[in-house]
Amino acid sequence: MTRAMDGVRVRMYRQGLGDCFLLSFPAEGGGTFSVLIDCGVLLGTEDAPQKMQRVARSIALETGGSADGKTKGRIDVLVGTHQHWDHLSGFVQARKEFDELVEVGEVWLAWTENPGHPLASELRRDRSRKIAHLRSAAIRMRGIHGMGDTATTIDTLLGFFGAQGGDGTTEDALSALSTRSDARVIYRRPGEPVFALPGTNDVRVYVLGPPEDRVMIKKSDPTRRGREVYDLQPALSLTDTFFAAVALGTESQAAGVQLDPEAAELAFPFDRKYRLDPKAAHSYAVPSADGVPFFFFQDRYGFDPVPQANPSTGEEQPTPEIPIQADRVRRPGWRRIDGDWLGAAADLALALDSDTNNTSLALAFELGEGGPVLLFPADAQVGNWLSWSSLAWPVRPSEPDGGGKVTIDDLLERTVLYKVGHHASHNATMRAQGLEKMNSPNLVALIPVDEGMAKKRKWKMPFCSLYERLKERTRGRILRADHGRLPFNEAAKYGLSQEQHNQWERRTPGDDLWIDCYLDS
Repeated sequence: MTRAMDGVRVRMYRQGLGDCFLLSFPAEGGGTFSVLIDCGVLLGTEDAPQKMQRVARSIALETGGSADGKTKGRIDVLVGTHQHWDHLSGFVQARKEFDELVEVGEVWLAWTENPGHPLASELRRDRSRKIAHLRSAAIRMRGIHGMGDTATTIDTLLGFFGAQGGDGTTEDALSALSTRSDARVIYRRPGEPVFALPGTNDVRVYVLGPPEDRVMIKKSDPTRRGREVYDLQPALSLTDTFFAAVALGTESQAAGVQLDPEAAELAFPFDRKYRLDPKAAHSYAVPSADGVPFFFFQDRYGFDPVPQANPSTGEEQPTPEIPIQADRVRRPGWRRIDGDWLGAAADLALALDSDTNNTSLALAFELGEGGPVLLFPADAQVGNWLSWSSLAWPVRPSEPDGGGKVTIDDLLERTVLYKVGHHASHNATMRAQGLEKMNSPNLVALIPVDEGMAKKRKWKMPFCSLYERLKERTRGRILRADHGRLPFNEAAKYGLSQEQHNQWERRTPGDDLWIDCYLDS
């Protein structure tokens, strides 16, 4: 076992579907250098505040705090990877515990949270605008027959920002981190020079992502280029068109949505002269030969009676339905398409979720020059992972030629612990450019997943084919937040002997709140 690996431990907390990892590195001269990466749980988790307060108290004790709270614990580096509730909620739900029981040396956030970074500011404004519009769309959907499930899906995705909960938002969590009086806040950027954790046995940190590239973060966005033709009118992207249409609703004021009149006009599929107001459509009549007016839209598209004011009270009351002849059959409302366009909101909410995942602060910890690597990509998705291929660092910056280059392939080749991205979903672990390059015979994987909660949300976590490949690559050495280790009879299918499994058990003690992983040589 190398000196840098001796005594290194990674603790995965088991609070539910969410990330919370405490890394402990032996410090020179004794003691421990502690790194906490995220602390959150999915919105809707039962007794979430109490669980996160319990986690915070455990972290305080584990980092040197006393049970009576008179001596504080010490987190040398606290990392908030990205703005999702299942990564940050604890900093709001257990803020009192983190403030009173723990002192912090440094807070690391991604450059995307830096208020002085122009692209970061643009991304945050765009995210806030989309959250407000999607919230408005969900409100409107709940009043339309058959769209309740889509509204629920959007509410669930907005829950990643704490947008529908009563415990605060991800913005509140970031504020709790960035305004700590005892900590220095550092905004990390990909490819910045490698640095060592002070006082450790040469633990070096590589910042991999998020990329400072709008295209890689927001791959779903259309490419905006100069126009090569003479357009009749400025074009709107699908997202802009949808949100402008949402803003026309009366619910939008309550959701904080601001209407851009020009954008709203462009959002209509037809020019103004072809449009008919719904109230006018309800009473639109066509003369017929038998003398009975043919109320075309009312007869064919199931319009509800238009509310009218009661002359005596001034209150609105429904207009009595206009009678039609017996041989005319009123068409049901399912022929209406008034709310069909709102179905796009679910896809846009998913895109917002992916864009935010791609802002994840991805880190690699190298244990000594050329030594084993711990990979923590948070919830990085394809754009974030792919951007790492352009990065390279000098092995020894003090030497004239740098002593060679370290690339992402080098780091993946030496990865011995992989914190599986996004709870082992299908799109957060690269195959050829990721897992297949992790060739260490000592590779282990930690998955912060709660499969039961994921199934309630109809999410496939862990994703079957990825999970199977993880078991193959690690020879069954997987830790899950929900189930713990694989039992021997399952791990044996992937080449783990009884003696090796016994050793794996000794290296991974735990209880109902946490499970530890001590590294192997």
